[in-house]
Amino acid sequence: MDVIPLPLGGVTCYFVRHGERIDHIDETWVKTAQVPYDPPLTAEGNRQAQCTGAFIQRLEQEVKSNQNAGSPVQTEFLVLTSPFLRCAQTAEGIYTGFQRQCNINGSQTESVTDSRQWKIAVEPGLSEVMNENYFDKQLPDTIISERTEEIVRGVLCSNMQYDSNYTPTRDHMPEYPEHFQDMMARFVSTLDHATSVQLDRISKQMIAVAVSDDEKDTRVPLALRKVVIIVTHGAGIGSLLWATTMRPGANELYYCCLSRAQILARRTSQPLQTFGKSRIPAYEWMVDLKAYTKHLPNL
Repeated sequence: MDVIPLPLGGVTCYFVRHGERIDHIDETWVKTAQVPYDPPLTAEGNRQAQCTGAFIQRLEQEVKSNQNAGSPVQTEFLVLTSPFLRCAQTAEGIYTGFQRQCNINGSQTESVTDSRQWKIAVEPGLSEVMNENYFDKQLPDTIISERTEEIVRGVLCSNMQYDSNYTPTRDHMPEYPEHFQDMMARFVSTLDHATSVQLDRISKQMIAVAVSDDEKDTRVPLALRKVVIIVTHGAGIGSLLWATTMRPGANELYYCCLSRAQILARRTSQPLQTFGKSRIPAYEWMVDLKAYTKHLPNL
């Protein structure tokens, strides 16, 4: 296999299913909803999201504690959310829980908790599977622009800066009806794209580090680490687990279940496949948490 070296620092991905949704608890909600295909979280769903954020903070603190003190690593966070409201609200809850756990631990260090190190973007490639079990027609693309605008204006996720430099995989919703294999290929391509973007950013930032090093700027970290938090749906989590393990995903994918994948290598020097055309991922990963739920209450 033609393994390609990766930039120093690397990429870690967290895959999170959204929290509990209102229409699965209140069957009457859909009868009066203005947008019945886009339910929000329940209060319990928001609590699940915050618990997940707190758990991610503890995991990240472990990573930071294990880093070599003589080799500082700067960590930056990118949250990629499906356009659906429940996912954006879950992303907001994750950030809130993360920061709250920082306050509890008294670990307010710039590299881990500074909101300037957190950015968010809407990624249509992470949308729900568009099949007849969930929808009866094609969903409008306006859900993408409306969700993006809400985040940019601070109506949602107000503590995170919108990453206007991240180019999503697409500007439209998946075509209805979507076959399961097509959905899996969509998620593989989306993960490949997001990973490539982050690795490219690391490389460019390390070039800037080298320039700064010539100027003897000792404040510049020796390595950059990108953390991508992907907030999506149950079918998407299963597809992402396939993309990172090349095995079927977990049988039970509870609300706010958490998986963690750390990049190992790129499989080939060839350019990424055309979007949605392959279920073979471009990167190799090591998965140490798979649909984990022990951080959640009542499970």
